[in-house]
Amino acid sequence: MTIITNTIDGRDKPIKLRIIFILNALKIVLTFGFFIAFKYGGFAVNELEGEPAASLMLYTMFGYIAAFATMVVSILKRSMLGLRAAIVVDFLISIPAKAPIGFAVAAISMGLTFTNAVKAYFAHRD
Repeated sequence: MTIITNTIDGRDKPIKLRIIFILNALKIVLTFGFFIAFKYGGFAVNELEGEPAASLMLYTMFGYIAAFATMVVSILKRSMLGLRAAIVVDFLISIPAKAPIGFAVAAISMGLTFTNAVKAYFAHRD
């Protein structure tokens, strides 16, 4: 019989930290989808269309990947400052692309870092 407990002692990764991870991973996949749509599907949004928009999405995706890698390292090293810095950089990466989804994911991620469970995880030392 398995007993599931919801502790906030900081030993295990909390659900909210997993949500940050999943949202940012999905944002990378979504940006790749936009790259494909602009490059091969003739997709257009306001003034964004064609090859320049595809290039912008590609570079934005590379930026998201770098920020995501920094987030993963910060989570593994239990560095709250590193995680929050990566989220701020992630938000800044969204500015040239005018990516409202990127802004929203960064804002949600930053908000989740202030929850007690996430704070407890980063405060816990083995």
